[in-house]
Order: sequence, then structure tokens, then C-alpha cells
Amino acid sequence: MLRFISFRGLLLAGFLGVALIPAAALVQLRHELGLAADSAQRHQRLAQRWQDIARLSQEQAVQFERASRQAAILRDRKLNETASQARGELQRAQRTLRQDAPAEAVPGIDSALALASQLQRLPPNRRQQRDALFRQLNRVLDQQQQTLAQAGEKRQASWRDDIERMRLQANRLAWLALAAAVLLALIVTLLIHAPLRGLQRRIARLAGGARQLNWRQAGPADLQRLGRELEQLDLRLVELEQQKTRFFRQVSHELKTPLASIHEAAALLKEQVAGPLNPQQRHIVDILGNNALTLRQRVEALLKQDAGLWLSTTLNVSAFPLRQLLEARLASCQPLWQAKRLEVALDGAPGAVRGDPSKVETIVDNLLLNAIRHSPAGGRLTLRCGRERGQAWLEVADQGPGVPDALRDKIFEPFWSGPAPDGERPGSGLGLTMARGYAQLMGGELRLLDDGPGARFRLHWPEPEPI
Repeated sequence: MLRFISFRGLLLAGFLGVALIPAAALVQLRHELGLAADSAQRHQRLAQRWQDIARLSQEQAVQFERASRQAAILRDRKLNETASQARGELQRAQRTLRQDAPAEAVPGIDSALALASQLQRLPPNRRQQRDALFRQLNRVLDQQQQTLAQAGEKRQASWRDDIERMRLQANRLAWLALAAAVLLALIVTLLIHAPLRGLQRRIARLAGGARQLNWRQAGPADLQRLGRELEQLDLRLVELEQQKTRFFRQVSHELKTPLASIHEAAALLKEQVAGPLNPQQRHIVDILGNNALTLRQRVEALLKQDAGLWLSTTLNVSAFPLRQLLEARLASCQPLWQAKRLEVALDGAPGAVRGDPSKVETIVDNLLLNAIRHSPAGGRLTLRCGRERGQAWLEVADQGPGVPDALRDKIFEPFWSGPAPDGERPGSGLGLTMARGYAQLMGGELRLLDDGPGARFRLHWPEPEPI
């Protein structure tokens, strides 16, 4: 079902659901409160009506009694009419009250009506009996008023009970709405998070070098479309790596053949086939042979299999003396910096650091060759190293022309080579790329610093904890 819903649609549906549940609860609560308010008004009007009729009945009873007494003494026809009119009003009020009176007040109403009828039929000369009936009628009306007041209070208490019940129901609705909203939010979050998490894991594997993964994606339509696009990217990466492999294999023989010739020539010189060598010449031939062998090994490692071991994620971490490594690499390229009469300065503590010494060695060789190549004759070559805050670092600086601002972002790009020094051929464009790749592989970074006057490169990497 989710495959027909977009990511935006799912979010909108989730937000609407989370918003509508409390809104529905509020509407229900408003309806309940409206009913409670109507009930309260109805009870108030009914209680007021009962009290008004009870008061009118008492007033008419007093008028009936007064007019009857006066008529009995004065024998005035008009007073008899007034008494009869008051009795009729009393009876009408009681009959009206009986229509909606509470059950407990009905016996009193019937008694008042019966007493009024008896008083109507009683002859005027039965004075004592008339007085007794009037006293009984007043007691019944007083009792009626109390009964109606109690009934009103009882209804008021019932209304308060209804209000309390509605309040408790409103609380339950509020908590239920909150729980439903949280549950719906969790469901929507899971529906979105689970596919995103799976996609994230596959992207991490893709970044780690895995290829041709299963990009079939569950979830909203947008994420499924993203999975298909990542599948195309995966296939494109496979194609590019195959092209890269073919390229390296094509150039491998062209690179290894001249290196083999250099190595053999150095071996012939070392064996003094062309004639005897003095000690200084033998030292230079040893350096030439060792560097030719090192270069050949690195080229073979670079060209081996699918892209070279410098793109691998394998690290051989161990403790090694960083200053001694720098001294050894300076010694290996001594003929080069001596030919330019460079002054070399090395500063750093002799303590050991942790890292991959072979990769640090390769980085240093590339930095030294670049520094020597671009240094002016008689210039100064500076190397520094140390450790701080759990990181090892080293710097290589020269007094050459430096790197122009326009080229600072390009020097680490593969197969890009800047302007060559006078009398020299352009480089391969792989040295700094390989050096930065190794630095990042160790979790560090290789940067070109801004301060001059020449070029100053700084390598740093975090020291791994011993296993």
C-alpha cells in the first residue's frame, strides 16, 4: 500500500492524523459541555418555575382565606366572588404545577386540590371546620414549597454529578487522544525510519566499496524511486571501476618495462661491469638501486588487481619512530637534494607514534619529491613532526614559488599536474592524490597550509588505540 503513497503524502497524513485526533476529542468535549450547559439552564428554569407557582399558590391561598372570612362575616357577594376567584387561581396553579412537578411533590399537589374543593363545597356557617381546612391547606402549601426546593437541590446535585462525570470523561478523552496521537506518530515514524535506515545501511556499504547491492526498497514511493536511482548509481560505479581496471592494466607494462631497465642498469653499475667505482659513486649507485626497487614495488602495488592497493581499506597499524622514518626518507633522496645544494632541517621528538608506517612513508616520499623538485637551488627544506591531543603530525615545507590560489583546489585531483619547474618534465599527477588518499584512509588529512613563502604541507592522523 505504501508504494502508492509519496513521502510527502505519508508525512501529511501522519500530521493530519496527529492533529485530528485531539481535535475530535475537543469537539466531543465541546458537545458534552454544551449538553451540560443546556441541562443546567433547563434545570434552573424548571426550579424557578416551581418556586414561582408555589409562591403564587401561597399568595392565592392567603387571598382565598382572607376573602372567605370577610365574606362569612359581612355576607358580601363581591367578597364571595373574590374568594372564588382566588380559589380558582390556586387550583389552576396547582394543576399547572402537577404537569411537570417531581414525583415526590404530586401527593402534596393532590392534597391542595382536594382541600380547595372541600373549602368550595363547605357552607359558610361551618366556621371552625373552615379554619381547620385553611390551616391544613397552608401546611400542605408550605410542605410543597419545601419539597420543591429539595427537588431543585436534588436536580442541581444531579447536574453537578453530570458535570463531574463529563469532566472525568473529558480527561479520559484527552489522555486517549494523546495516546492515540503518540501511537500514530510512532507508526508514521517507523514507516519512514525503517526504510530510511535500510537505505542508509546500503549507502554506507556502497561507500565502503560494496557493489551490486539489492536496492529493492520498501516504503513510500519517493524512497522506492530513490532506491532505483541508487541502483543506477551502483551500476555506474561498477562500470567506472571496470574502466579504471582496464586502464591500469593497459599502462602497467609500459610503466614496469622502463623501471626494470633502470633497476638492471643500477645492478650492472653496482657490479662494476662498466668499470670500477669510487666509494662515493658506489653510495650513489646503492641509493639509485634501492629507490628503483622501491619505485618498482610501489608501481606493482598500484597496478595490482583492480585499482591498486592505495585504494584499499586495509591498514597495518603499528608503533614506529616518526623522526627516524623522516631521517630514512631524507637519506633515500639525498642525491636529489644535494644536487640542488639544499639545506635540510629536521625538527621533532624521537618518540614513537601509532599508524601505518608504509603509508606514512609513501606520503613523505611524495611530499619530499615535490618539495625538492620545486625548491630553488641553495634553498631550505624543513621537516617537522610531533604529537598533540591524540594525533600525530608532520610538515614538509620548501622555499619554492608556492601554489597559486587558483590551483590550490586542483593539486590533489588525480592525473592533474601543475606547471613543471624549468628544465623538468611534468609529473604524473598521482603523487598528491595517493598521499591524500592514504591520509584519509588513516582517518586523517593532508592539507596545503596558507602561510608561505613556499609550499607547506601538513599531514595529521589520529593515533589508533592498541588492540
